Amino acid sequence: MLFKLLIILSSLLTVQYSAISQIYPDKPVYEIEREANAAYFRSAESNYKSDTNIDVTFYRLSLNVSISPDYLTGKTFITSRSLKNNLAQIFYDFSDNMQVDSVTGNNMQLSFLHFQNKIYITLKDTVNSGQDISLEIFYRGIPVPTGFGSFVFGSHNNNQPVIWTISEPYGAIDWFPCKNVPNDKADSSDVLIRCPVNMQAASNGTLTGIEINGDGTHTFNWHNTYPIVNYVISIAVSDYEIYTTYFRYSGADSMPVVNYIYPEDLEELKPQLEKTDYMLELFSQKFGLYPFINEKYGHAQMGRIAGIENQTISSMGAFGDDIIAHELGHQWFGDKITCYDWQNIWLNEGFATYCEAIYNESAFGINAYNDFIKSRMSISKTAAGTIYVQDVNDIYQIFSGNRSYAKGCIVLHMLRGVTGDSLFFRILNNYSTDKAFEYRNTVTEDFKYICEKTSGTDLDYFFDEWIYGENYPVYNVSWSTENVSLNLYKVSVNINQNVNTFPLFFTMPLDIKISLQSGDTLFTVFNNEQTQTFEFIVNSKPVNYKIDPENKILKTVYGEGIIPVAYELGQNFPNPFNPLTTVNYQLGRPSDVVINVYDLLGRTLISFTENNLREGSYSIKINMSEYAAGAYFYSVTASDTENQEVVFFEAKKMIYLK
Repeated sequence: MLFKLLIILSSLLTVQYSAISQIYPDKPVYEIEREANAAYFRSAESNYKSDTNIDVTFYRLSLNVSISPDYLTGKTFITSRSLKNNLAQIFYDFSDNMQVDSVTGNNMQLSFLHFQNKIYITLKDTVNSGQDISLEIFYRGIPVPTGFGSFVFGSHNNNQPVIWTISEPYGAIDWFPCKNVPNDKADSSDVLIRCPVNMQAASNGTLTGIEINGDGTHTFNWHNTYPIVNYVISIAVSDYEIYTTYFRYSGADSMPVVNYIYPEDLEELKPQLEKTDYMLELFSQKFGLYPFINEKYGHAQMGRIAGIENQTISSMGAFGDDIIAHELGHQWFGDKITCYDWQNIWLNEGFATYCEAIYNESAFGINAYNDFIKSRMSISKTAAGTIYVQDVNDIYQIFSGNRSYAKGCIVLHMLRGVTGDSLFFRILNNYSTDKAFEYRNTVTEDFKYICEKTSGTDLDYFFDEWIYGENYPVYNVSWSTENVSLNLYKVSVNINQNVNTFPLFFTMPLDIKISLQSGDTLFTVFNNEQTQTFEFIVNSKPVNYKIDPENKILKTVYGEGIIPVAYELGQNFPNPFNPLTTVNYQLGRPSDVVINVYDLLGRTLISFTENNLREGSYSIKINMSEYAAGAYFYSVTASDTENQEVVFFEAKKMIYLK
């Protein structure tokens, strides 16, 4: 459906190219195309857009968390910039489950309506484009968790309280007013958390102070200086113990890695937590320095066996190697660079899953990487539909483990196979550090632009079929071999793909390994037809072959393991013989065959004809009892069954003794 729409709208993209060319006459063509394509994908009607008349620049959340009974009292200060002249009314998203008490601006009460999970606010005075609008919204209630647990009052270790948030994708509105879209990042944020004095409170950025309130509570002041999307603003509150290590990113500089862990689990988890420092170094080498280096990274333990990449402080319910690597990888791909909309969630989740693969390869070697990829390929084969999410109203479609995570990861693995290691990691680094994208939002077209700019290669086919197409190639393969001259053989490999929905077949560079008696030879071909035959000349007898031996492509292959034969004439046996001997021969493809026996003068003494023989091995017995003892010759002539062209001839000498 998507590609039919794209074909219909191709003329619109051409108009966009022209318009951008006129505005920016000095821009290279590839930049014009990238901006036009990305503009189309950003403007396509797809999902909820919140208030498009304003751009949020700052959030300050002042939260009072009460325990026994559970209750949340909040005040959210929001600054937004008007994108429209004469703007008189704006709205923010906020759950109807919470009670809004008042809205103020410049210390004046503003009229508002709260319904359908929105707060509609009438401004005292109209504002023009570029002007700031600063408001405070006062609210209270018990958040009703949605999604994966947007705001949870929970417990651990015999009813010790723990409060945690997983706001992705739509849950932030359950506990604070905001623009509930991934493509409007605030420039910075503050989170102030008031909680009982026996509890610690973690959030994004740097802890700037703790205020003792004198009523059995204290307030943690967290300040974040980097652009931040609403769904990774977080809190975690419990009787945590704090365990700090350091990421030493230069000879003189280090960054704290701060872990908020349940007391009963800390000693057991310390060895796992310490692995984070190694991962920070590894990913900084691959993608550029950790993107929030002036603040911190860390983990806050929570009550769900999952992880969420809250900026600078991932909430964690498990601490295996892979999940630590995954949530850390999100700090580059998800937090620093965030998908523009939920259709492009693979830019977050596929990348973070591939970070798990990178960690496994670095820490445990190439075999661990290969095992990881095989596992994700197996999961990917169960993915239905396109990686580009079609139904973003269903959060389980957005966060489909087999599609957004596993298959998204495998797309990057396949891209690595297409470009080679050096270019691939340069692509990831360039994408992460490009000034046009860092701390902003991207769509697939933006990443594709970096891939093509870095590699100098047109990758339309790759992204069209793997991001906007469905399924994966199913290869039906066969081969034949032919001895064309002394020690030279022709190998023909036929590849036929099953018909797919979209694309009809997959275009990919494809490795073919030919196993020879003298060793293995690897050929790379560009498979861009549904049925295609590739021919190779080798200098040793072929004995086997394999398609994509290094597993670079998500695929199924049928036909391997069937060992077809070459055209070949064997030496008769026994030799010498009296009077019977056997001649073996092999056919590489369907043929008509003539077998002759000659004397030394070249006269034909015996002749056999066999028509329509399939490829394979055959034998025939020759009886020389009617002839004198001596030396003779025998030959096999094979002609292609369809066009009668002679494709093989060979003769050998034999000795008849009496």
